Amino acid sequence: GGTACVVTGQPFDTAKVKMQTFPEMYKGVVDCFVKTYKQVGLRGFYKGTTPALVANIAENSVLFMCYGFCQQIVRKIVGVDRKTKLRLVTN
Repeated sequence: GGTACVVTGQPFDTAKVKMQTFPEMYKGVVDCFVKTYKQVGLRGFYKGTTPALVANIAENSVLFMCYGFCQQIVRKIVGVDRKTKLRLVTN
């Protein structure tokens, strides 16, 4: 899921950074996409993908680990065993 997020979002992030760095070069997002494609081609939109992918993988790993730890803490506070499925609303 993280890989799909980076692959689909990277072209937009690249355009955003280019427009922030060189605001006088582009009239808008479409102009930025067109000029980037004409100058560098499709791979121009994916420069910097590797660091973004590594960062996304690391971020998701930490989030899932913390989610599991938080579930254990809630189970301990509520007083249920590890096999009990946590629900938003209890009866």
